[in-house]
Amino acid sequence: MSLTIQVIKASNLPNLEKIGKSDPYVHISFQGEKRKTEVRSSTLDPEWDETLTWDLGSGKPPQPDECIDIIVKDYERLGWNRVLAKGTIVLRNVLHSAGQPLDYELSLVDAKDLPTASTLSLTISYKPVAGAGQQKQQVTGTAGGQQAARVAGATSDFGGTQPDLIPDVGVEGVGGGGRPSMMMQKGRPRDLLPTTKTKFQVRVRLVEGRQLLGANINPVCRVSLRGTTKQSRVHRSTTSPWFDEIFFFQEEEVPTTLLEEPLLFKVCNSSRLRTSTIIGAFKFELGMIYDQPNHAFVNRWLVLANPDEPTPTVQGYLKVSVAVLGPGDAAPEMEARRCDQDDVETNLLWPAGVHLQPANFRLSVYSASDLPRMDAGTMQTLKQLLGIGVPSKELVDPYVLTAYAGKEVQTKILYTTENPQFKQDLHLGFLFPSMCNTIRITVKDWDRVGDDDTVGTAVIPVSAISTAGDDGFLPTFGPAYVNLYGWRRDWELLEGERAGQMNEGDLEGCSYRGRVLLALHTNIGTYPASPVSNMDVIAIAKAKKFCSTRKFIVQAAFSHASMLSSIDVPLEFEVSVGNFGNKLENSLLPSPSTTHPTNAVFDGCKYYFLPWMETTPYIVVHCHWEDISHRLEAVNIINNAADTLEKNLLDLRTALRSSRPQEEPKDVAKIFVALVKKLIEDCRVELPEADPILHAETSLDRQLRKRRKRELDRLVEDAEALKNSATDPEKALSDLQEFLSILRDLAIEPQSSIPDVLLWLMSGTQRIAYVRVPAHKVLHSDDARKAGALSGRFHTFTLRYPEDPPGSQRMAGVVRASLWLGREEDAQTWWTIHRDLEPAVFAETYENQVCIPGAGKWTTKGPLMSRPIFSDADGILDLPKESFKAPQGWQFESEWFIDPDPSLYYAADEGHSQFVEDVYEQEVRVPGGTWIPSPTHWADVRGDPATARDIIQCPLGWRWADIWTLDVRRAVDGEGWEYTVDASLSGYSPQEKVYHISRRRRWTRTRNLVEKVEQKESGPVEGWEYATHFKFQFHAMERKVDLVRRRRWRRKLKAVTEGRHPPLPIFALNVDADKESDVPLQLTCPRMYLGSSQQHRYQLRAHLYQARDLPAGDKTGFSDPYACVSFCSSSQKTELQRATLCPTWDQTLLFDDVIIAGPPATTRDQPPEVIIEVYDHDAYGEPDFLGRAFCKPVVFESSNDYTPPKLQWFTLARGSKVQGELLASFELMLKVEGEEVPMLPPKRGELLMVPFGVRPVLQTTRIEILCWGVRNMKTFDLKSVTRPSIEFECGGQRVTSAVMKDTRINPNFDSPHLYFDVELPREELYMPPLTLRVMDHRAFGSRPVVATAVVPRLHHYVTTPRAATRESVTMKKSLMASTKDSQIKDTGSPHPRLTLNHAQTAREPGTMDTDIDWWCKFYASLGDSSRCGAYLRKGYERLSILPGALEEVKAYRNFTDLLDTIPLTRGKGSADSDPEVAGELKGTFRVYPMQGEEAVGHVLSGFPPSSPQEVTARVYVIQGKDLTPKDAGGLADPYVIVSLGKETQSSKDEYRPNTLNPIFGHVFEVKATLPLQKDLKISVWDYDLLSTDDLIGETKVDLENRFLTRFRATCGLPKAYHVSGPNAWRDREPPSEILHTVARLHNLEGPRWSQDHLQLTLGDSTYTLDQFEPEGTVLPPSLGSPSERLALHALHASAAPLVEEHVESRTLYHSGMPGLPQGKLLMWVDLFPTGPDLPPLPPPVEITPRRPQNMVLRVVIYNAYGVPLQETNLAGEQMSDVYVKAWLQGTKNVQKTDIHYRCMDGDANFNWRMLFPLEYLEAEQSMVIKRREHTFSLDKTEERRPPQLTLQLWDNDLLLSDDYLSELTLDLCTLPRPARSPEDVTLSMVSRLPLDKNENQDATSVTVDLLEKGEEVTFVSLFEKKRVCGFFPCVSTVDGAPQIGGTLELELEVLTEEEAAKRPAGHGRDDPNMNPKLEEPKRPATSFFWLTSPWKSFKFVMWKNYKWYIITFIILFFLFLFLFLLLYSLPGATIDYLIGVD
Repeated sequence: MSLTIQVIKASNLPNLEKIGKSDPYVHISFQGEKRKTEVRSSTLDPEWDETLTWDLGSGKPPQPDECIDIIVKDYERLGWNRVLAKGTIVLRNVLHSAGQPLDYELSLVDAKDLPTASTLSLTISYKPVAGAGQQKQQVTGTAGGQQAARVAGATSDFGGTQPDLIPDVGVEGVGGGGRPSMMMQKGRPRDLLPTTKTKFQVRVRLVEGRQLLGANINPVCRVSLRGTTKQSRVHRSTTSPWFDEIFFFQEEEVPTTLLEEPLLFKVCNSSRLRTSTIIGAFKFELGMIYDQPNHAFVNRWLVLANPDEPTPTVQGYLKVSVAVLGPGDAAPEMEARRCDQDDVETNLLWPAGVHLQPANFRLSVYSASDLPRMDAGTMQTLKQLLGIGVPSKELVDPYVLTAYAGKEVQTKILYTTENPQFKQDLHLGFLFPSMCNTIRITVKDWDRVGDDDTVGTAVIPVSAISTAGDDGFLPTFGPAYVNLYGWRRDWELLEGERAGQMNEGDLEGCSYRGRVLLALHTNIGTYPASPVSNMDVIAIAKAKKFCSTRKFIVQAAFSHASMLSSIDVPLEFEVSVGNFGNKLENSLLPSPSTTHPTNAVFDGCKYYFLPWMETTPYIVVHCHWEDISHRLEAVNIINNAADTLEKNLLDLRTALRSSRPQEEPKDVAKIFVALVKKLIEDCRVELPEADPILHAETSLDRQLRKRRKRELDRLVEDAEALKNSATDPEKALSDLQEFLSILRDLAIEPQSSIPDVLLWLMSGTQRIAYVRVPAHKVLHSDDARKAGALSGRFHTFTLRYPEDPPGSQRMAGVVRASLWLGREEDAQTWWTIHRDLEPAVFAETYENQVCIPGAGKWTTKGPLMSRPIFSDADGILDLPKESFKAPQGWQFESEWFIDPDPSLYYAADEGHSQFVEDVYEQEVRVPGGTWIPSPTHWADVRGDPATARDIIQCPLGWRWADIWTLDVRRAVDGEGWEYTVDASLSGYSPQEKVYHISRRRRWTRTRNLVEKVEQKESGPVEGWEYATHFKFQFHAMERKVDLVRRRRWRRKLKAVTEGRHPPLPIFALNVDADKESDVPLQLTCPRMYLGSSQQHRYQLRAHLYQARDLPAGDKTGFSDPYACVSFCSSSQKTELQRATLCPTWDQTLLFDDVIIAGPPATTRDQPPEVIIEVYDHDAYGEPDFLGRAFCKPVVFESSNDYTPPKLQWFTLARGSKVQGELLASFELMLKVEGEEVPMLPPKRGELLMVPFGVRPVLQTTRIEILCWGVRNMKTFDLKSVTRPSIEFECGGQRVTSAVMKDTRINPNFDSPHLYFDVELPREELYMPPLTLRVMDHRAFGSRPVVATAVVPRLHHYVTTPRAATRESVTMKKSLMASTKDSQIKDTGSPHPRLTLNHAQTAREPGTMDTDIDWWCKFYASLGDSSRCGAYLRKGYERLSILPGALEEVKAYRNFTDLLDTIPLTRGKGSADSDPEVAGELKGTFRVYPMQGEEAVGHVLSGFPPSSPQEVTARVYVIQGKDLTPKDAGGLADPYVIVSLGKETQSSKDEYRPNTLNPIFGHVFEVKATLPLQKDLKISVWDYDLLSTDDLIGETKVDLENRFLTRFRATCGLPKAYHVSGPNAWRDREPPSEILHTVARLHNLEGPRWSQDHLQLTLGDSTYTLDQFEPEGTVLPPSLGSPSERLALHALHASAAPLVEEHVESRTLYHSGMPGLPQGKLLMWVDLFPTGPDLPPLPPPVEITPRRPQNMVLRVVIYNAYGVPLQETNLAGEQMSDVYVKAWLQGTKNVQKTDIHYRCMDGDANFNWRMLFPLEYLEAEQSMVIKRREHTFSLDKTEERRPPQLTLQLWDNDLLLSDDYLSELTLDLCTLPRPARSPEDVTLSMVSRLPLDKNENQDATSVTVDLLEKGEEVTFVSLFEKKRVCGFFPCVSTVDGAPQIGGTLELELEVLTEEEAAKRPAGHGRDDPNMNPKLEEPKRPATSFFWLTSPWKSFKFVMWKNYKWYIITFIILFFLFLFLFLLLYSLPGATIDYLIGVD
């Protein structure tokens, strides 16, 4: 591909010559390659006609936004060529031409970008790659409303159509959404739907919300359709909730009606502080969705508006997917997608009245700076070899890419510059307001070879630069710099995935990668005319004031660096801000920004530290930045208030959590009041204002200050109100947490142009780990409230590896340092803060030498000498000593001296308490000879000579632990030898071979540290330090393998001027002054150190008592935890606890003689942090990390002020995940001379215990355990768990249960009661957890741990001895109650069901009412009075319809009152998942203190035998609700499967077709043995004929919990005692026996019955029947005896909460969609124990669904009177051809009478019979309609509706459609009494029909309310009367008013099938024409059909009306005929007469 430019001519060029004219030529640059034309002499209108070509190769094609830079210059023979004019052409249109040349007449500007009259004529053509075809670029369209989805009532806000924009516009069109289309819709899918009722399914998926109006709101979304509302979960404290919830609506309606129904979305704020308020709403018709492709909107954005506003405004955005599915429609994919860069405007819908205006962002991109070099020299060489480009000095080709709302615009590409000057405006068009919340600014590096590289990314949150509401402002920004962050600046050939994510801004960047100067302006009302435009000169000039900088300084003082991994290279720290301080950047003046390289030293336990000795490194970085202190100080004020509130909130939570007896509520109230007062005080601090001299204030600065002030004032008001009204602690904590979130939001500063401070751990030029500190946190201010939280304060920073993902558990180390950022003139204040510190400055250089291999001579020459003789530590700079000159303001204080690194002084055993000395014995031989000692008989592991074994002495302070022994635990032979040919060429082998000539063996001897002696290893000889290579770690002693060495020379400097802040010392070394060099000077800085005048010794006591809830580290589900405590430069470990998740260490770790520099007051306020890491010990491999905690010790400056610190719970975290808690405390005591520190804690063996003043106060506590049994145990190692035992451990004490015999026979323990006494804390806050281990006893003594569990909150089971005694009795009676039925004798059925007639029922109480069934009770309880008949009027009671499962009722506590279900887990899990659930434990616990020697009875005593119990479960399945559809038509064919153990019952043969709300009415009776089969599973399946059935959902019921609970959940307790009928008592025990059981269970006295009258006393309460059944109460006839009724009333009135008669609504779930409900199942379960000694079960409740009765409706139509006459015949007479059409609504059986032709007087005669079969439900007064939905339906769909008969009068037409006359609709259940004569018929006989609440009438039905005030109509039921006859009015509507449109004489009769067979009747007048017999109608002779009776038509129509006309016509006809013949024959006759012819 190539680009060709033909330069034709130029005109009107300016003349820059004073004499003569200019000599112009054209200079054109594209992609960094330059071409130029020939020079035309002395002309201002030159013509060139030259062609310039750029060969672009076959690589990446050019981008549309690339530019061609054209400059017309004046050629000068002497001096610089001057610019005459210039211009730029965007490549977009050239690429669109695809090979066609484009002619340009380019207007030019001058060198200052001012317009000129000059023009340049060009022709440009682009040739794409051969064979690629015509390249098509993505052309963007307008954002102005094309192809938008129309919302109901939506209007355009543009004020007209938008003009088409040119292809260069940088915005994208709305596409499929946005503004309504102006084009006419050609056809809609809804027009093809049928006109009958059709079933639809509406699926709604809520995806997410964004930019909801408000702060800290709790959004919830409600979706409503036709009176049904579904609600999402409440999301706390967010304006961008992620819902991801799906709802189903099932509707059956005429499509035209349903598609006009609105679907309403409401987003509300569910806040605790106020009632639920509407945030915004959106409403549209379903038809709009149905007309879309696939009948769905997928992932569309809804613009929410407040419906109560007169002019709605945008309140936020809601992303939804909606589908309207009819029969046969496939469901679309509605997956929720989360994407921040969606093209939101293509998916935008908005309601009418909401003004979304066209808008555009004008992003002014001025310049960029500090960009890294993106290519390496190797890449430049590769480009030269490929012939691509030319070598360049600056290796970055940057351009800026801006993205917002899915649209992207970029600047031009500037080649080979790291400080580009763009000076362009980027325009982004969009619809305002938009829900997109991020503007991404990405700087990219153009690359011709491959894809463009990302330099860095900055994200500007729109919510931070704008505010909605009345006091809001439009998005605005700058001019200000935005900083770019990403991967390390060092160029890498292969960057990993993490580097790309950091550069793209997806992860936090670890390095500064440049900055861009931007400004953002928002324009409303127009779209941009062009995506890119050049910036004018005025705008550039205005931005210059925002670029002015001031001198800043970053100071860093280091205290210690520890917890470093074992690294074999020297380490150093670097502090940088931006590029300042980056030692690898050579474009800036150097700064002393690094510490000296030093080797890490082992701390004696686990980690390494850097030995900085008494003088610690000091870093100073001088930099230049814009003064934005007014912005950062405002951020610090708010952040400091938030930090204080967060700390106080933690204290308040701790106070609330503590349950100490001495803790008083008023103490908590004091803490709360002090917290609120402090919050109010902090919020009233005045925010800083910009200084017009020092600061450049932007518009955003002013707006943010107003917003912050407004929000802080509001926060003060809310805090005052909370302080005065708070009563609930939890609610107050929630409100304060909301306040904290508000403060954090206000602290966001988008215009923070000072980069973050980066602290890097480095080794030479390699960057290892980093810390990124925001600049505002270390900013200095004279006002402490405005200063950063870390400014000048020592803080422990955690180092992280850049390769680790966010939340990684790995830590690279910690460094304690003090960072300070401030203006240079304020630098002295840092020294004021640290008065004890004194600086020390040293010039430094390293002398390097190498050793020639084999010669053993050190020299400065040779191939290994890769460094200068004198260099810096990295060997890069040449720093000879003689070249150092004292910098200005400094002078040398001493001569050069050798100063070795302090780490070289540390011995190999430094930090160890135990050390293993080893030495190798070596021998040699000739092949096959005898082994003799080697010349180097004793050597180290490298083979270097070592001290002989017997000469090695034990160092001072150490003691030998054993004697010299051979190390045989390696790959050696029996004598410890290992063999080799040559150790330098091959490894060792444990087997001796003939060719082996060398062998060695290792001798070891252990020594222990007895006393710490201040002794260091002697320093290196002459200061040399040795290594095998310059990049490796150096050591002090020379070895044979060492090839390089170096030593450090230093020379101390001191400042000439007084004061602590002299000028920065920079050495300018003229290294090669005598040679020609491009860079004759080497710039370097000295090393700077700090020495404190106050070095104090401290003692840290780390009291580690216990931990809880640790994660499992082993596959057994336990861990072997130990804690590693790190403090300053040392660490220690606790003892190892075996196999526990809740270890109790009870150990104090002592860190003695810890030297901390600084005054004690500073250490008290800023103590070093204590870091605790908990590990799981593994016998092989590295220990597993479990969690980490950071703690601050309590500092005591004097022993006199010492008070033991309290233990606290510290959270252990593994990365970002909480992994348990640690109970510990830490005290740091100053060791003052002359004072003794407090006495050490007592010892336990060699370990220090937690002292008694710190450890919790213990008391003897008994833990009783009811280890009832295990359930659902999973296999372990492919074997079943059959013989488990459980070990319980708490506080170091353990107890083990007996071994279970066989879980397959009885999963309960034979002896379930266990107890043990243990010393536990009195305070429940310190109560340790209880640990469980389940072990399976297998063959050969194997006892693997198969499951574990932890009971973390043991204080929930705490009771008192007195309560324990009562509970013992309760437990005994409760558990025995479950087997009470065993005492009932088999006496047969106690309550036989009777079937009596109505007469007997009326006479005898206690008999059955046959008019009532169970469904009447059910519908009455639901509140559906239309289906329950007279149930309530007869005095029957309701049952409870629970909204959820029975166990979810709060009063029943999930039936865990006696036994808890404790999940058992197995394995260690992973970082993202919990351990595997391995089973369950049924049991409970009781914890109570032992009161001295007083004997206390067991709490958990009196439990029954744990043998299995046979039970029978009756499962009553009533109906399903809102089941998830499984068929393609959006329906299902559900049936129920019930399984318990191995028994399964199914209702597959009785599946319910085509419904999502089936009425089942099934009773399943299953038997099982508890607890072997305890889980009852009820599944709902979808029946399929051909394929396998689909699971809709399932639910499980734990029968064991129901069987054992004292809430008596086995059988619900009715509200009334019936002995017959559908409400008959269904329990084995009558109420009186249940009352006795309950009284014993709850320790109530009684019941006692009165002998005189019916009275019952229970406990302190007395009951009589009159209290519950007062006089006048309507009582049903089936009630039982008064005594049993009174006992039942007493049960309900007692304090014992018993399970009432109920129907529970259990949610169905599917394993494939966990957590998503699949519908609900209304059901209940009755549970009965069974056995040979128990009586038979009572009969089950009859819940069979009501069956309709087959009946026949006979309608006889005799006559019609007053029929409207609609037509006029030829005679002008009014007439109608009348017939009657009739049908039952909802059916397709439409019947017609014959036609009464030519009805002249309005009276029609028919005598016509119609027969309508129907299925009628008398109880519900509805008929059941069964029909097939379509031809291929396998089953009929059932529908219930009122029996309504519609009759219509019609006028028959032969050719045209028949004419509708009038109509009559009769509800057969509420039939108006007919009139006796046509004259008696009135409009009052027609009333509004009582429609079913879920049904609408047919589209052809007309129902009108004709009743007027005062009129009464008598209604009868045809099903009661059986036969009705009379006259009924038909109604028609004229001008909106009803009137009688005829009267029908009808006879209506309804018969059963049997009656109809006995009294047959034919259709119409067909045979058998009887019952009654219908004669032919006596119609007048004028009634006939004219086509079949033409003579009658002539007689009765023509002759009757026109006979005289006919006679006259005949006479005239014959008369004219005579005259015609006369005239015809007269001429001939005359001639004949004349000529005499005869």
